[in-house]
Amino acid sequence: MRPSMRAFWLFLGAVPVSVLLLALMPQFLFLIGLYGILLFCLLFIDWLKCTRANEIIFRIEEPAQIPLSDKGTLKISMASAAGQAIPDVEVCIQVNDILDQAAQKPVLLSARNGEAFIELVPKSRGIAEIQTLWFRWHSPLQLLIRQVEETPDLKIPVIPNLKRIFANIDAIKGAAGSEFGERPHPQQGTGSEFMSLRDYMPGMDPRTVDWKRSARYRGLLTKEFEAERNHQIILAFDTGHLMREHLDGITRLDHNIDAGLALAHAALKSGDRIGLFAFDAEVKSLIKPIGGIRSFPTLQHHMASMRATNSETNFTLAMTRLAEGLNRRTLVVLFTDFVDTTTAELMQENIIHLARHHLVVFIAAQDPFLHSQTMQNIDSTDDISKAMTAGELLKERRILFKHLRRHGVLCLEPKSAMMINELLREYRSIMMRELV
Repeated sequence: MRPSMRAFWLFLGAVPVSVLLLALMPQFLFLIGLYGILLFCLLFIDWLKCTRANEIIFRIEEPAQIPLSDKGTLKISMASAAGQAIPDVEVCIQVNDILDQAAQKPVLLSARNGEAFIELVPKSRGIAEIQTLWFRWHSPLQLLIRQVEETPDLKIPVIPNLKRIFANIDAIKGAAGSEFGERPHPQQGTGSEFMSLRDYMPGMDPRTVDWKRSARYRGLLTKEFEAERNHQIILAFDTGHLMREHLDGITRLDHNIDAGLALAHAALKSGDRIGLFAFDAEVKSLIKPIGGIRSFPTLQHHMASMRATNSETNFTLAMTRLAEGLNRRTLVVLFTDFVDTTTAELMQENIIHLARHHLVVFIAAQDPFLHSQTMQNIDSTDDISKAMTAGELLKERRILFKHLRRHGVLCLEPKSAMMINELLREYRSIMMRELV
C-alpha cells in the first residue's frame, strides 16, 4: 500500500502555506501542525476502510490456444469474498515477446459488472506467456492505493491459423477434392495404375485399346488408368535466420508452415505419405513419412514447434542428411530463401545433387521490398543505388531458378499471400503427370 497522488498534493500544498504563515503571521503557524495531524488521521481511517486483498476473489480465464493472425481474449473477473461492496480495480498484465505489447495497457475492472477483457494479439507462433498480473484499487477517500501482485504463469499456445490456411475453399478442393480425394478417381489417358476395361467410344485414345481382350470379346475394349497413390513426400523447412523476416505481418517461416500444412492436408487425403525435415546450421528434426488423414494433427504439432533461429543455414549438411534418410524416390518440397551469391551457389550444388534421385520443388516467397525498390521513382542518387542493388539481387534469383530448372528442379516464387494456392496447383500438376 502506498499514498495516492491526492495525498501527495494535500501534503505538498501545506508547504507554500507554511512559508506564507511563517513570513506574514507566525502566530498562526500551529495551524499547519493541526492540518498535518488531520491528514494523518484521515490516512489512518482510510487505511482501516480500504478493501483488503483477501476480500476480493479474482478469476482469470485464458484461451486454450490462439491461432496466428487471429486474436484471443483474456477474461478477468472479480467477486466479493464476504458480500460487501468492492471498489473498481485497475488490472495490468505482463506478457512475453510472442504477444503484442499493447496487451500490457491497464484496463479497468468495474465493480458494477465485475469483468474486464484484454485482447491478446500474437506476433508469431510459440508459447505466449502471461507471467504477472497486478491489481490495484483506491481507498474510500482515495488517499491510499493498495496493489496486489499475482504470478499465475499462464502459457497459451499460438498455433498456425487453419482458418486462414483453408480460406480459399476452391483451391483446396481443386487439390484434394474429386481428383485427389480419398476415393480413387479414374483419369482416362493418364496414370499408370490399371483400373478397368470399357467399350471403346469415338474420340478415345487408340493407344489405350487392349487388342488381345478385344479379339476375345469381339469388340474394341480400352484400358482405364488412374494416378498412382501412396507417394512419399518430405516437407523440408529452412529455419535459419532468413526465415525471421516478416512478410505481410508474419514471418517467412510462418508462411512456409501454412503452405506446408495445406499441402499435407491435401496429400494425406489423396493417400500420399508426408514426412517433415527441419534444418538450419544443423538438422533440427526428421519425421519419417506417415499416412492417413488422422496423422494430420501429429504433423501440425511438429510444424507448430518449429522456430526460426539466428543461425546460418548449412545446406550441405542438411541435404546430405536428408538424402541419407530417403530409401525411395520422393517428392521433396524445400521451403527456403537466399540473399547472397555464395549461399546461392552452395544451395544450388546440393539441391542439384538431391534432384538426381528425387523430385525437388524449390519454393521461396517473393520479397516485396526488392520489387518495390526496382519500381520506385528515381529522385536522388540514393534511389539509383537502391534500385540497382535490388535489381542485381533479383537477377541473381532469376539465374538460380534458371539453373535449378535446367537440372529438373521445379521452382516456385509466389507472393506470400498466394503461396498456398500455387503450391497446391503445382502438387496437383505433379500428381497428374506422375512425375514422382
